Amino acid sequence: MIGSRHPRESWPHRNPDDPGGRKTGKNRTVSSSLFAPPRFSDLAAAAAGEKPLTWRQRRARFRQIWSLARRHGLLPFRKLDFSYDPATAEVRARQARGLREALEEAGGGFIKAGQLLSTRDDILPTEWVRELSRLQKEVNPAPAAQIEELLERELGERRRRFATFDVDPLAAASIAQVHRATLDDGTVVAVKVQRPGIRALLDCDIDIMLRLAGWATRRIKQARQFGALDIAKQYAQDLRNQADFAREASNLESLAQSARSARDEVRIPRIFPDLSTDRVLTMEFIDGETITALRREGQTDEIEDALRTVLRSFLRQLVIDGVFHADLHPGNVIIDPEGTPALIDFGSVGRLDRDLRQTVQDLAIAFLQGDTRRVADAALAIMPLANPADEPGFRRALAEFVTHDLGSGSRVTLRTIDNASDLFTRYGSALPADLVAAGRAFAILEGTLRTAAPTMDVIGESRDAAQALILSQLRPRALAGSIGRSALGAFPRLRRLPDRLETIVGDLADGKLTVKIRLFADDRDRRVVTGVIRRVSTVILGGMLTVASFVMFVLPPFEGGSLSPVAAGVALAIGAAASFITASVDALLGRRP
Repeated sequence: MIGSRHPRESWPHRNPDDPGGRKTGKNRTVSSSLFAPPRFSDLAAAAAGEKPLTWRQRRARFRQIWSLARRHGLLPFRKLDFSYDPATAEVRARQARGLREALEEAGGGFIKAGQLLSTRDDILPTEWVRELSRLQKEVNPAPAAQIEELLERELGERRRRFATFDVDPLAAASIAQVHRATLDDGTVVAVKVQRPGIRALLDCDIDIMLRLAGWATRRIKQARQFGALDIAKQYAQDLRNQADFAREASNLESLAQSARSARDEVRIPRIFPDLSTDRVLTMEFIDGETITALRREGQTDEIEDALRTVLRSFLRQLVIDGVFHADLHPGNVIIDPEGTPALIDFGSVGRLDRDLRQTVQDLAIAFLQGDTRRVADAALAIMPLANPADEPGFRRALAEFVTHDLGSGSRVTLRTIDNASDLFTRYGSALPADLVAAGRAFAILEGTLRTAAPTMDVIGESRDAAQALILSQLRPRALAGSIGRSALGAFPRLRRLPDRLETIVGDLADGKLTVKIRLFADDRDRRVVTGVIRRVSTVILGGMLTVASFVMFVLPPFEGGSLSPVAAGVALAIGAAASFITASVDALLGRRP
């Protein structure tokens, strides 16, 4: 357990340059590197039984990592160069190469963490990013016997549904490997199998990464400057999510359902729930090549067209559906032989509730109009400031951020999202975690677009795509669906309205009803209150007409009547729409009575 106070779980940090130092006596410390580190394969074999690593195994893993860091010239950590000084470029290149080699030897969660860091060109110098991007994407596959044993344990008799199963994986990564198989009905599928014992190893590796990041944050200025501990915590959660196949299956199904409803141009593989568990994921096989491979082949036009489609799909997921792929790096986007993009690896998926989705839409509309005042209004609606007196300063700071950091031609990096979060924190507020996750997901996609299609204006393309999405919501069918959902939500409260009115009338007849009224001496106050009452009354009337029209739409035809329920529903719907539009126009134009 991370942060455990159990004496056997605590690792004494006696040497400031060696957080893994081992205490051997009352005041003596022996460097971990003096102990022979175990091989990664030995630890993997120990964890293959799916049991947590023992305290001795976890400590052995720490000694292994520390030994690798020392052997590859990464110690002491405080001498690592993360500056942008051209004079020390060779030093940075040498240190970055040592880190890459150490991570590859460490395996487990460390390779994945290094791959995640390779996307952070907003906080790491070019030498570090370039070297980390060379981290091997393929690792040695797990032994076939272990994979077969895991399939039998997870699927049982259902294992027999595979008519063929290629023991040689199509791809083998640090957390899972993918095999091609054929079902008994001839369907070709991709079977993603978790590496045996990886969960126990990931738990241990995450513990080590958090400890090292915390130690570096306390002692190294540069680590504090780019938030090493916060980054480690974020990556720790990402690693845990990617090892949870039940979560990934649920994410995949949610995205596939929304894509089918929207007739999306991006392919989402179909999942086979009866052949999936929390360690095995069986899905539709999609043949294609990754963006990286196509770029090497010089097929830039195909890539750019496909990525525009991916961008439109992501914005629809974010703005309309509220369920979005949160890790669209180049390896998770493939293009099939027909040029259609497909998404894979759904371990990291974000979600926005209806209120946050509405906020994103409000922000998008204000941003499209270049109206920084309304951007601030939408933000403050769900993120009020601790001190209202700071609002003018906040509005100025937010307007400057939108203009300079989100203007046409700007780059949206993870640093941009951090700056936005810092802005709210500075004024005593905080961005909702789900909204931050959405921003980070967009930043990851923006990095993919910049790498694969350097000439693309991502902000401009996003503005055009968002505008088309929002306009599509004004079509009659979309408006009808929105009104219907609102009506269904209001119906339980409206159904209780007659009983409440009867209670009020009864109290009035019995003389029990009391009303407190405060008279306004100032004529301006009366005008304000009168305007509020008029708008509220209009909205209430519109809501009642909406519910009535919805009910009329779903009623069966009248027998012998001259007016059908549909016709009546249309008339009531027009009245409802007129009421809502009147109230909305008044609010938007700021009219006063």
